[in-house]
Amino acid sequence: MKTILFGLLILFGLYSCSEQNKVISLIDITSRIDKSSGFIDLTLNIIDKKETDSSFVYLAEGLYNADTVGIQISLKKGLKAGIINGEMKNVFVPFGISINSVGLASDRLLIAMTDLYKIDSINKVMRNDLMILTCANLNQQEINYNSGEYKFKVFMETNEDNPELFVDFDFTNNLIFLNEKDREYRKGVLKYLMKK
Repeated sequence: MKTILFGLLILFGLYSCSEQNKVISLIDITSRIDKSSGFIDLTLNIIDKKETDSSFVYLAEGLYNADTVGIQISLKKGLKAGIINGEMKNVFVPFGISINSVGLASDRLLIAMTDLYKIDSINKVMRNDLMILTCANLNQQEINYNSGEYKFKVFMETNEDNPELFVDFDFTNNLIFLNEKDREYRKGVLKYLMKK
């Protein structure tokens, strides 16, 4: 009996150690920026994933100037290929992606974007309501939410502007990318994300 108990304690200890080794080292959100292109594309680590009835919810974080920045992004379940044999079949997805603030880390992400986009005089607090967006599904295969790379374009409609942003997922490497569609959309993207 003592031998079995001792063996169970060792197994529990090994399991605990292996769980602690799963700590993710956050990457710098600017790690993929190509200065020659002029686009500001940001990289975030997926550090947590939850499933709801209608979507997968990802907590994504990164580092900017040694501060943790982050955001919650949800992707609708059951997405088929958006482009089939070169034809747009399931491209536009209402309520396809949603963005939500996670508090201070999201405010820091907005500050980082403001700094990187070189735009002044806007509120640097992210809105705290759920931002549910129509997206363009730019993929030629059904979405596998556990592996592969997938590209989406989100539409951030406002009264003044209709800025767009690419939200790309790399599930194999647990990454989310916030990539610019057009540099002229920078102010509109920030205004959409900021608290009114």
